[in-house]
This record gives sequence, C-alpha cells and structure tokens, in this order.
Amino acid sequence: MHAGTPTLNEDIHFHCVSTSTDPDESRADTYFDNIEDAKDFAEIRAGKFAAVWLWERAKIVGREGYDDVWIAYWWNNLLAKDYGYGPPEGRGRGWANWMDAPLPTDLRNSTCEYLPLDTKAPPDV
Repeated sequence: MHAGTPTLNEDIHFHCVSTSTDPDESRADTYFDNIEDAKDFAEIRAGKFAAVWLWERAKIVGREGYDDVWIAYWWNNLLAKDYGYGPPEGRGRGWANWMDAPLPTDLRNSTCEYLPLDTKAPPDV
C-alpha cells in the first residue's frame, strides 16, 4: 500500500482520505492516485480517528460548473450518526465539497450523483 501524501498534485491525485479527532475543529487530508490505496488507508485510519471521510474528485451530474469537485462517498459511523451524513451511499453518490466558492444550498445539504474523474479506477470499486 502506498501511504499517500499531504500535498495535493492535481495532475495525479484523484482520491483523498480526511481524518479528524474533532470534525468541528479541523481535519487532515492525505491524497492518493490509486483508489485501492485510499480505501486501505481509510480502513486503517477508521480505527484511530473519530471521523474519517473517503473522497474522490468528480463531476456532479447535471450541474454546469461543477466538473472538478471533491465528493465524500464513504464516512465512518460518527459522521453518519452525530453529524447527519446518514449511511454512506457508495461510489457514484455522496456529499460535495467545492473549495473555490460556497456550494448552492441544495448541494450543500444533501448527497448528489456524480461521475468520478479518475478514469483509471474500475467503475465497480
């Protein structure tokens, strides 16, 4: 397993694992170019941190201007129960996070359908 890096390289990194001991305060991000490494890393971190998210870069289906967005498609139980994420929906639906500007209310408060930007990853992962 590749351990990932704390620095995003937009040319190669399409997956991210975020961890936090207090999601209200801060989180640490680790970036990956391989979905399997990201999933393995998230699984290990889930036993060590209160909150863990698994993100991928994607295009939100049917929304102009949202063609490189981070989507959380897996998260651990603390986020599901205490932070209102609900159960993870799996790859292809998730919570959007757009860094450049605030998201519209309908995207900010619900899961959305998306298409992964990582064309190397198999669609059923």
